[in-house]
Amino acid sequence: MDKTTSISNNRFFAEVDALIKQGRSVRLKARGNSMLPLLRSGDEVLLVPPTSDNVKLWMPVLAHTDEKGIVLHRIVKIDGAKITLAGDGNVIQFEHTVPERIIAVATHYYRGKKSLQTDTRAMRLFASLWYWALPCRRIVVKAGSKIKRFFR
Repeated sequence: MDKTTSISNNRFFAEVDALIKQGRSVRLKARGNSMLPLLRSGDEVLLVPPTSDNVKLWMPVLAHTDEKGIVLHRIVKIDGAKITLAGDGNVIQFEHTVPERIIAVATHYYRGKKSLQTDTRAMRLFASLWYWALPCRRIVVKAGSKIKRFFR
């Protein structure tokens, strides 16, 4: 029989933060759907320490925010020290942070045996196009799901 232990989000992320500050990487399961379509609840994410090289536009980061506590969302705007984050699946919701409050940067997503690197030119292009397609995203998602069902 598997034994499960539950801990609070605050304690969990304090441990993640401590490991990241030691220079270690952390792989954890994502929860929620705010990063759809690329990251689903249950997918895994590889987190690494933030640096001046990897904290950049279109990168997903784990950060303390003013609005939602700790989130794993994408950087959509950098305005001096103010960083704006948004989930790929969010239509109108944004969060704000500063570089010092970024806990980690997500470098890979894992779904089963598939791996997706987040810091490729193609991935950053997709993320920016997906973000700017905000007004018509629902149409794109609905069409994609209908096409998928057709080919099953």
